[in-house]
Amino acid sequence: MLGKFRKPSAFVISFALFASLFAGCSPNSAKDAGSQQKSDDAPLASIPLPIVDKPLTLTMFVSMDPKVAATMKNYNEIAAFKELEKRTGIHIDFIHPAAMDSAGIKEQFNLMVASGDLPDMIYYNWINDFNGGPNKAIKDGVILPLNDLVDKYAPNIKAFMNSDPKANKQMRTDDGTIYVFPESQSPNQYAKVNPNPNPAFQTFGWQIRQDWLEKLNLASPKTIDDWYEVLTAFKTKNPSGSGKNDEIPLAPKGAGDLQNWIRAWGINYGWYHEDGKVKFGPYTPEYKDALTTLAKWYKEGLIDPDFAITDAKQFDAKVMGNRAGAWTGATSGTFGRFVQLMKAKDPNVKLLGTVPPYVKGTKSYNFNIDEIKVASGGGVAISGKSKHAKEAAMWLDYGYSPEGGLLNTFGIEGESYQMVNGSPQLLPVITNNPKGLSIDEALSQYSRGSGGLAFIMTPEIWHQRMSLPEQQKIIGLWKEGSYDRTMPPGVTPTIEESTRMASILSAVNTYKDEQFLKFVMGQTPLSEFDNYMKSMKSMGIEDAIKIQQAAYDRYMARK
Repeated sequence: MLGKFRKPSAFVISFALFASLFAGCSPNSAKDAGSQQKSDDAPLASIPLPIVDKPLTLTMFVSMDPKVAATMKNYNEIAAFKELEKRTGIHIDFIHPAAMDSAGIKEQFNLMVASGDLPDMIYYNWINDFNGGPNKAIKDGVILPLNDLVDKYAPNIKAFMNSDPKANKQMRTDDGTIYVFPESQSPNQYAKVNPNPNPAFQTFGWQIRQDWLEKLNLASPKTIDDWYEVLTAFKTKNPSGSGKNDEIPLAPKGAGDLQNWIRAWGINYGWYHEDGKVKFGPYTPEYKDALTTLAKWYKEGLIDPDFAITDAKQFDAKVMGNRAGAWTGATSGTFGRFVQLMKAKDPNVKLLGTVPPYVKGTKSYNFNIDEIKVASGGGVAISGKSKHAKEAAMWLDYGYSPEGGLLNTFGIEGESYQMVNGSPQLLPVITNNPKGLSIDEALSQYSRGSGGLAFIMTPEIWHQRMSLPEQQKIIGLWKEGSYDRTMPPGVTPTIEESTRMASILSAVNTYKDEQFLKFVMGQTPLSEFDNYMKSMKSMGIEDAIKIQQAAYDRYMARK
C-alpha cells in the first residue's frame, strides 16, 4: 500500500480548482440541499444535508489503522466522523476486528461472512482477499452491485468517474460492475500538484543512514554491488561510534521488508508483467539470483538475524537505538517519523533514501504506484444485508464532494487546518505535535488523510504530509525507478478464475513464504531451487499465471 516534487509551489492548488470538478454536485448547507432533493425516480443532483430526517445508525466493518490505534480505540473518536454525523444525521458504528495483521483480519472477515450477520458497509480488499473476487461476493449476496445506487444516489462519485476515464476503468470489473467506493486520488488531481509527467506518486522505498555514509566516505548505493560494499562497511567499521560493532547493516521489519529486495533483479514478489507478459516473481530464474545474494548477505551478518520475527516495536527500537543502517518503509509513517524523532535526540543524525536498487547492467524498477486505491481492490462496499443501502450510498458519496473530501482529508477547520489563500494548510498541532506524534498519527485524530476508507483526498495533503526537506529528496530518489513492469490496477479475474486462483495461491503463497526464509537463512541450500520450482509447478502456479494473463488482457482491452 508517489511522485517527484520539485518545489512547494507545485503543490499549492486552490480548493476552488478542485471544487470546480464537482460544481453543482454538493450543497454547502442543509438549506441549499433541500432544493436539490429528488424523488426516488430521478437521480440526485447533490447530496442533501442532513441525509435523513431522523438520526440513523449504520454499521461498518473496517480494520483499525495502526496510526489511529496509536491514540484511539475506535474510529468513532476521529473528529471528522463526529462532524460527518452532525452534517448527515447518520452515525457510523465502526466494527474493528481484534486482529491488525492481514491474516487475522481475513480470518475474522470470513467468520463474519459465514455467520451471515453482516454490517451495512464493509471495508475490504475484494479482488485479492475474497475467494472468487468482487463478482462472487455480489453473487453470494455479501455485497451489492453499485451501478444503480451510484446512478441515483451518488452524484459526486459519478461526476468523478465521468471526469476521469482511468478512474472509471479502475473502479469496475470486466463486465462494468461497480462494486466499491474507493479511497481515490485521481491522476487528474495529481497533475495539479505534480509537475512530473508521470502521474504516479511513490510513498515507499529504501532508507539509509546518510550520516554513516558520510562518516565512512561512501557514496549512496545504487547497484547491488554498491549495497554489498556499504553494508559490509556498516558492519565492520562501527559508523555509530558505539565502540561495540553492534550495528545492524540491513534491518528489515519482518520477511516482507526483505522480500522487497528481489526487485533489484527486475522482478516482484508477486505479479508483474514484462512487455505485457504476466509473470510471478518467485517463479522465475531471476529469483534464484536474488535468493543467492540475500543468503550470502545473511550468512555474512549483513542482514538482521532476527528479521523474520521483528515486529514494529522491535524495529523502532533498532532504528531509534542507533543500530540500524538501512531499511525500507513509507515516506511519512516510517521515514518522516524517524527524521523528526532521531534529529530531536541527536541533530547530527542524517537520514536519506536511495534509488530502488538494481543489478549492475540493468535498471531500477518500482512496483508500487499509489494512484487510486481501488487499484488493489480495496474500498467500502455496501452489504447485501443492509436495509439502508440508499442512505449508505449517499453517506459514502458525500466523501467525494469537495466539502466531504476536505473533511475526510484535513479534518476540522480551525483545529487541524486553516484555509490560507483558498488552500487548506495543516496547523502546528499536526505538523509539530506537542506530544511527539508523527504527522500521520496526529492527523489520524482528526481525519483519514493519512489513508483509508472512501473519499477523494484533497491533493494538497501530499505536500504537507511530506513537507520535510528530507522527504522531498527521498521521494525524488525513489521515483527514479521505472514503472514499466508494474501491473495495472483493477485487474479482476472472473468468478471461476478467481476461485481457481485462490485455491492455487493458498498453497503457493504459503510454500513460497516458507521457502524464502529457508533459502535466505541457509536452512535449504540453493542447490534445491530446481526442486522448489518443480513444487511450485505441481501446485498449479502456471495455471495461475495463465489466469492472471487472461485477466490482464481483458483489463487492457477495457474501454
